[in-house]
Amino acid sequence: MMRIAIAHRDLHAVTRGGICTVYRELAGRFADAGHYVTLITQVTEHPLPPRPGFEVITLPRTGDMAAHRAAVAAALDTRQVDVAECSTWEAELLGYAARPADRRVPVLVRADLSAHTMGCEPVLVDTERELLGLAEAGVAVSRWAADDIAHAYGHQLPVLLNGVDRVRFRPGLRNAPLSSGRFLRLDRHGRTIGSAPVTGDTDALWGRLHGSRAGLPRLVWVGKLTTMKGADVLQEMLPALEGWAVVTVVLGHGLVQHPVTLEAHPNVQVVQDLTGQDLAGLYRSADYLLSTSRWEGFGLAIAEALACGTPALLPAGLGTARELVTDQVTGVLWRTAGDIVSALGRRPFLRGALPGEFDWDRNAAATLAMYETLVGAAQPAGR
Repeated sequence: MMRIAIAHRDLHAVTRGGICTVYRELAGRFADAGHYVTLITQVTEHPLPPRPGFEVITLPRTGDMAAHRAAVAAALDTRQVDVAECSTWEAELLGYAARPADRRVPVLVRADLSAHTMGCEPVLVDTERELLGLAEAGVAVSRWAADDIAHAYGHQLPVLLNGVDRVRFRPGLRNAPLSSGRFLRLDRHGRTIGSAPVTGDTDALWGRLHGSRAGLPRLVWVGKLTTMKGADVLQEMLPALEGWAVVTVVLGHGLVQHPVTLEAHPNVQVVQDLTGQDLAGLYRSADYLLSTSRWEGFGLAIAEALACGTPALLPAGLGTARELVTDQVTGVLWRTAGDIVSALGRRPFLRGALPGEFDWDRNAAATLAMYETLVGAAQPAGR
């Protein structure tokens, strides 16, 4: 049995981003394989439920990453662990990894899209570069992410593809009951000024939009109101989509980086806080998953929709697009809103499908093998 520590400050029972999903999925599989997992996160309104095989250490919520990294290292000191992991994003194990080798356990870093490529503040770029240099091992979540990390920081990392929950995200009935989530009304700053519970089924959800009753194609968009997710691109293309499609925006929690004008469009609605089961039902009820992302380290929502049999409309310049979609077979690669309108008008026969290599069981087994190698190499040093 290995004792595994994973640090990520946004681990929630309700999905909050791709890294949250990665570590929830892997932690469960590590525990099922007989290992003990310590998750280190920050206070949340939706804490992970207790289960055999792992514990959750909850730290105070703070935006001061230096203080958080110190708190993570201190939390690790209270536990006897064999190996520790975090993602490149926010480099949460940086302070711990900077210690002398005889005062810590081996560290593995899971590399996503780089802060360098996103044009983040120099401090984030520097912390990612430093953590990758200090860690004993690293993996990249996609082939594109591996290329991005190599370009940004000069580190050549093996690829360990993310997966999806194939039990939950799979083809099924187009209409499904819903038991979670809320409809949001947002002001131009992205603040919630009204909400109502989601009730009924997916047909009722789409039926709120007049165009759905007229038979317009259903598009589902998943993300945050950020530059990375192309929230501004979505809003700019909505006038062109009017009369061609209805859109349900599944909004994540996080920063708002652009003025919000979704309310101005009668065939657009916003929902939030769907469970994984209900999100899968929404994917299956849609005709297409629409992405406007500028960058994705992997593209979890895209992969989930494809696994449900829903084809994807992806920006042609998105780095991971060709890893996930075969153009004109499982989706369409677009360059302008006009390309999307043309596809909606033609309604080509497309069927979403996700290659079998995107699999959490395969990922977990490979990760555990890497952990075992790191722990074995550390033992002669007395760890």
